Amino acid sequence: MGTSILLIGKPHSSKTVFLSQFYSKLQKNKSKLKLYKSVDDLSPISGAREALASGEEPQTTPSEKSVKFYLPIQIAEKQVDLKCPEYGGEQVLSIVENRELNKEWTASIQESNIWILFIRLNNVNKPLDISDVTYFEQHHKNAKEPVPETEYKISDQSFFIELLQILLHAKGTDYHKVNDKPKLTIVLTCWDEMNTEEKPYNVLQSKLPLLLNFLESNWDKNYLNIVGLSAQGFSLTTPENKEKYQIEGPEEFGYLVLPDGAQTNDITELIEQALL
Repeated sequence: MGTSILLIGKPHSSKTVFLSQFYSKLQKNKSKLKLYKSVDDLSPISGAREALASGEEPQTTPSEKSVKFYLPIQIAEKQVDLKCPEYGGEQVLSIVENRELNKEWTASIQESNIWILFIRLNNVNKPLDISDVTYFEQHHKNAKEPVPETEYKISDQSFFIELLQILLHAKGTDYHKVNDKPKLTIVLTCWDEMNTEEKPYNVLQSKLPLLLNFLESNWDKNYLNIVGLSAQGFSLTTPENKEKYQIEGPEEFGYLVLPDGAQTNDITELIEQALL
């Protein structure tokens, strides 16, 4: 079996921007990676590429839009297929909600030997803990106000754990052993939003400790990688930043934070990190 990388992410996890920037860097020879053949369908990223070239923030892919995307990548003598079986992210939510996979997802999981999971920490929901709830109820009691009912919602931390458990089951892994297949890279996206100099591992440990514990309990440390990514580099909400993109081109921007905290301006190195 050749090398097949499965790219996974919830809606708004920056998949569109990453793939758009990734492709632009390949086209402009800003990477040592190449395409070993032409891409069949660029329509999933065409809107984002046009927006970035104009210095505009790309529109988020509608969550109900289910579009496949595939990049045939050449790394030295090696051919790697980067696959995103469902673009909008709605099916990823459905996988956990319904505890089932459709045929295409099942095939993609079974065929892949490397997984890349995008997590945008600034979009992670963190449910109230017991002390928060106690304080909340006491506050309303003192104010003689009724405590409003809140709808139960699974935390993102639990969501990612359940998602990975479902994928591992579909892959047919042995739960009695730590995994070396598939390799897993956790990508903490929109890194520029977090304003931190911490290493990606430490950030994940701080923000989603239960998820990290699950990862380290289920993956051999040599097959688990945690990196940071800012595919866009910075916000395009100011005239100065928009002008930078228009003049220099989107392919000049974006960066990857390696596990040791070092940064590289070549975001296509994410694929090499996933292959380590």
